Amino acid sequence: MNRAPANQAPVTASTNPGRRRLRPGPLLIPVTVAGIVPTALGWWLPGPQLPLSRALSLPIGVLLVLLGGWMTVDAVDRVYLRQPTPLGDRPPEHLVRSGWYGVIRNPMAAGMTLVLAAETLLWSAPVIALWAAFVLAVSWTTARRIEEPGLSETFGAEYAAYRRAVPAWIPGTRAGTGRRALSRRRNAREEQQPGPTREQQPGPTKE
Repeated sequence: MNRAPANQAPVTASTNPGRRRLRPGPLLIPVTVAGIVPTALGWWLPGPQLPLSRALSLPIGVLLVLLGGWMTVDAVDRVYLRQPTPLGDRPPEHLVRSGWYGVIRNPMAAGMTLVLAAETLLWSAPVIALWAAFVLAVSWTTARRIEEPGLSETFGAEYAAYRRAVPAWIPGTRAGTGRRALSRRRNAREEQQPGPTREQQPGPTKE
């Protein structure tokens, strides 16, 4: 790894933690997977009609699009725009535990899957559901075999604690998950710190 000269600080996300850098590469992936491909499938391969009324499928689809889009954009922002994470399933410079990453460990893939489920309803095209299942299967395999081992090797105990506290895909699927679990663990560690011993405690004053 190249190092900056001693009199010049390296330009990384840690130098400007709140500064975003627009990178077309990370943005192109969700746009293609959850935008271009399902739109083409819905346009060219519509139907058969889903057994759901339009009055019900439309609001559900819009809600899923908003939720999934929020999750995807937040994940891309925190991993790729706020720090120089390279593409290709390589670990980021800093372990992300905020935003949707404090709820589940794979919000980007989960968000794109929700968007695809919404587009299945909005386009009334079951073929998009097949594409969503394929995307989810690839994301699950990549996370298990490439991303998680790389994060574990890079961040060690920090990632192990994060993995125990936050579920991979579905919020609340563990006894203690998410931000509240991390806060409870931190409070428990503070409570376990030894207090003053009996010798150190002041005794009763004599009149």
